Amino acid sequence: MQFEIWTSRARGLLADALEYSQQVMALVSERTRLEALPLPDEPLLLSWSIYLADTPAKWLGTVEAATPREAIADGAEKFKQPKERLMAVRRS
Repeated sequence: MQFEIWTSRARGLLADALEYSQQVMALVSERTRLEALPLPDEPLLLSWSIYLADTPAKWLGTVEAATPREAIADGAEKFKQPKERLMAVRRS
């Protein structure tokens, strides 16, 4: 008797799980493809700290640029230093 109660509960749980999984699969198959977000016309400018790469490194200031190379080029112009002696660290 007790075994029959347990198996009937298990059958009921399995039936519920099967019905739920069929509903989920139906929702997933109906889902449309997400469109990609449009890219901005201008590149995203990040904030970079510019350092004079000596021992110890000396902080010169900050610039905004899309890449570290651009940040170093901007820093060389802004701080009147040769770009070979500069390093850029992205600020958080």
